[in-house]
Amino acid sequence: MWMGVAVILAAAVLNEVLSFATYSYTKRTVQQQTAERTKHDLKELQRITNLKARVESAVQATVSLVEENLENRQEMYRICAMLVDRNQHIIGSAVALRPGFYHKTDSAFAAFAYQTTDKGAISTKQLPYDYETWEWYERPMAKDSVWWSEPYRDSGGSDMLIYTFSVPIHNQQHECVGVLTGDINYSEMVFNTSVDEVRLDRLHLWTMLSGLVSIALIVLIVWRSARSIRKVNKLMTEQKLLTQELQIASNIQGAMLPTTSVQENARHHLDVSVKLLSASNVSADLYDYFYAGHSLVFCMGDVPGCNVRASVLMAVTRSVFRTAAAAIAAASEVPSPAAIVKAMNKPLYSINDSEMFTTLFVGVLNLDNARMTYCNAGHPWPVILSPNTGARQLELKPNIPIGIIEDYDYEEQYVTLVEDATFFCFTDGLYETENLSHETFGMKRLMARLNKSAINEESPERILERMSTDVENFRGKAERIDDAAMVAIKVL
Repeated sequence: MWMGVAVILAAAVLNEVLSFATYSYTKRTVQQQTAERTKHDLKELQRITNLKARVESAVQATVSLVEENLENRQEMYRICAMLVDRNQHIIGSAVALRPGFYHKTDSAFAAFAYQTTDKGAISTKQLPYDYETWEWYERPMAKDSVWWSEPYRDSGGSDMLIYTFSVPIHNQQHECVGVLTGDINYSEMVFNTSVDEVRLDRLHLWTMLSGLVSIALIVLIVWRSARSIRKVNKLMTEQKLLTQELQIASNIQGAMLPTTSVQENARHHLDVSVKLLSASNVSADLYDYFYAGHSLVFCMGDVPGCNVRASVLMAVTRSVFRTAAAAIAAASEVPSPAAIVKAMNKPLYSINDSEMFTTLFVGVLNLDNARMTYCNAGHPWPVILSPNTGARQLELKPNIPIGIIEDYDYEEQYVTLVEDATFFCFTDGLYETENLSHETFGMKRLMARLNKSAINEESPERILERMSTDVENFRGKAERIDDAAMVAIKVL
């Protein structure tokens, strides 16, 4: 009998040793794999963002040269070749003009330069196909704005799988007469997702050995079950403590939100309404606003992720905004949104060891003339609602999110909020809300909802209520996977 007890005890000890070794190795391997993959993906995202920014800058800087030389057909070939030659990531460029630009009887004209298979060689030719129906030409011509195409096979051109960035070309009468393009090889815009297969094989081997030993020690199942129950009870206690800590963090975040009263907003002749739909106890979306003299200074931002690390970066970003905006507002009668974003970008870049980033929209509304100056750093398009024109997206310059490039030169723009107009800003969690079928709410539904609110002249509070109702009804019983923040501002 004692021998049997000894065997069982020895088996129990052996099983525990193997289980602990497997657990330790698995935990360490998964943590290392996750950390390496996260770091790698963030680097890839930063690389692609920087690549797009460089291509956009090069093409936009060249379009003025095209416009100066529009009357010279042959010069178009030279400019395209120069753009390809001077930018290593641009493998092709075209000046595509509307049919009949040079002579009414002429067919379509598109000068095209591209890298050939010979290293460093650049060839030019006239595009041989009807480019008027292609997305890279049709969309920027229709909207008179810059455009990134979806990936496509450039058959007849460079004969490669590419992305195309298009910038409208204008004549001296400021009419849109064509587009200047820059092509990027599809392979440069794809995430590199290599996996350490050797490490995973070792993990699988350890798992298999652990399974065999567990089968051999089946006699210990009762003992292990009792031990598991104790572990579950311990985990439940720890989970309860974690929930309490998250609730405390949520309360702290709530205390950081703007405390401006309805009466104070009314005193400044503004109707301001904000709403946050959080995916967890802690949120990674941020918004803030305060009055500085005759201006309303506000921001909305989004840190990717719905975890404690993202919420901490959100809190730091909000604190940096309040500090930078207050300092610039104190030194200037009309604060500059671009200056605020630049002042925020440097300290956030310096502490960004995790290579995270924040999309941000900063606006300064002049209360005397309803002129709103704004700077957008990679944030979704805000919308202007008007009973006369419906809902329309605000024009944005292609600034990148903050925390990526230390000395990035952010640009600002302005718009005047006409009578009865409402400004609506939001985070991507709003239109990316999914239902049980994994369908997203989408920008089309969002704009349709806002268009109805604009026509019905709804108040900011009513706009957010109707939008929240539509989004939550669409989500149904599906879990919310991302935060969604909204703010609506109307000059009374």
